Parts: sequence; structure tokens; C-alpha cells
Amino acid sequence: MDLKDKQKIVKVIGAAETALAQLETQIHTLEAQGKTPAKADKQLLKSITHALDLLKTNPFAGHPVQHHLWPKEFKQLPNLFRMELSQFWRLLYYVAGDELSVIVVVFEICDHPRYDSIFGYKKQ
Repeated sequence: MDLKDKQKIVKVIGAAETALAQLETQIHTLEAQGKTPAKADKQLLKSITHALDLLKTNPFAGHPVQHHLWPKEFKQLPNLFRMELSQFWRLLYYVAGDELSVIVVVFEICDHPRYDSIFGYKKQ
């Protein structure tokens, strides 16, 4: 069975789910109060939404992370991809599946300092 024939499922879990919910709540709360949310926040939410929609059609749309760069807590993952978002944010995910479906699991949506900390990058 070809990849295009398989059902594609995108799941947002853990820290990614929390980050997305906080961003949505922040924007909706301000809008409900008649205030204008920060343009950067709305742009980031649009970027995340676009990325998730893209993953529903092409699970491998992100950039694969070379295995030797993976933090030790990610070593049990079958693979690791990152996708760049607006304002230097990153989306981390892996792809799993079977004969009938492909499951994309988004587990981290983070700003650049958090991304650097996950991968152990330090400012020089």
C-alpha cells in the first residue's frame, strides 16, 4: 500500500498540547475581552495550524534530525523530525504506523531557547 493511500492521523500530545492550548486560550481570552491579541501570537498560531495541516497530507514534510543529535530521552523514538515555525519556534514529532495508517505524533512545540536546551546547544 502506498503512503498516499494510507489514512494519516496527527496527534498533538504532552508539552505540544499544553503549548498549543495556552496560545489558543491567550488569544481567545483577549478577543473575548474586546482586546487585540499580539500580532506575533496570532502569526504563531497560524503557523502551527498550517504545520499540522501539512502533516495531515505529508507526514514527512519536516526535516529529519540526525540520530547522533538526538537527546538521550528521545533514543526510544522510531524517528525524529523538526519543523520550523514562525518566530524561530520549532515543532518536534515522530512518525509511526502500520499497513493501514500513518500516525504523526507531535510532542513538542517550543521557542528557540527551549529547542536549544532540548538539544544541548549553548550560546557561544
